[in-house]
Amino acid sequence: MVNKKLLLLMLIITNSSVFAKDKIEQGALAAEMAGLASSSPILAIVERNDNAIAVGDRGHILTYRDGQWQQVASPTDVLLTNVISHGQDDSWAVGHDGVIIYSADQGNTWTTQQYLPSSDRPLLDILFTDKDNGIAIGAYGMYFLTDDGGTNWHKQFLSTLLAQDDIEYLAEIRAESESEYQYEITSILPHFNDITQLDNQTLVMVGELGLIAKSIDLGKTWTRLANIYDGSFFSALFTANKSLLVGGLRGNLFRSIDNGQQWQKIAIGAPFSINKIKQLTNGDIMISQNNGILLRSTDDGMTFKQVEVLKGHDIVTVSELKHQVWLGTSKGLVRLDNKKKQK
Repeated sequence: MVNKKLLLLMLIITNSSVFAKDKIEQGALAAEMAGLASSSPILAIVERNDNAIAVGDRGHILTYRDGQWQQVASPTDVLLTNVISHGQDDSWAVGHDGVIIYSADQGNTWTTQQYLPSSDRPLLDILFTDKDNGIAIGAYGMYFLTDDGGTNWHKQFLSTLLAQDDIEYLAEIRAESESEYQYEITSILPHFNDITQLDNQTLVMVGELGLIAKSIDLGKTWTRLANIYDGSFFSALFTANKSLLVGGLRGNLFRSIDNGQQWQKIAIGAPFSINKIKQLTNGDIMISQNNGILLRSTDDGMTFKQVEVLKGHDIVTVSELKHQVWLGTSKGLVRLDNKKKQK
């Protein structure tokens, strides 16, 4: 199944010439400061108290302070796909070439924790369950753990998420050649697209080929749930009312009220990829889609209505800051209430 979110990311890369041919394993190239950074593709936004951090094209990082977005220096020039905050000051962002960058001062300055250009693969999400323990996930089953705040990241192979046919195939390969087996396991798992925390011990991860997986030990081990859809899932949300929503290709959205044991398909009326499911402080749930579609639910995800169409944009993410809804799109940052791009 073609992962359309990855295709969108690759289109952004191609159009913006992100890749530099002289990258070296020791460190990524620093991003250039750009006057129009807020009008270039934005793939993720995280709120923190009265400010926010946005990341996207060419390693751009922007922070929101004093009522405006301002670009800050970035240690990488690769496409950044996601950003999170944890605690009072710590933030992490991930992106292409397995990059993980870290800020200890609310997003003002950043350093590189991991950079793997030889992998030529993107990390797509990151989660910290406390100040020390984190998980970074990405394409082809990339899965990294840290227990020291990201100083060291350790790659894991989640064999429990393999399909039965793949388990048998790998057993045959390994019997013949250990080196061939090690090569095969780098690409045999589906893309891991999004990870979210349900409670103190439970995590849910969604991805390609209908992947919905659950961990009850904060990511140490995983179990794949029964397939409810064969296409890719790009986003998962555990709502304030303890419902679980997962969404992906062609507007496919499913809702569970028992932590993923049973699912109900939710008709949203817009057959475009769901990129992000986000709950606002007032309880409303927003869905951002390709083709500029933004949807809202006021009943915990049981029904949705269209609230916005941004022609010519793919809405990659949605965020809330001081009761203002901000959209990260393929053409930059857009504030919903006045539909104007941030300059």
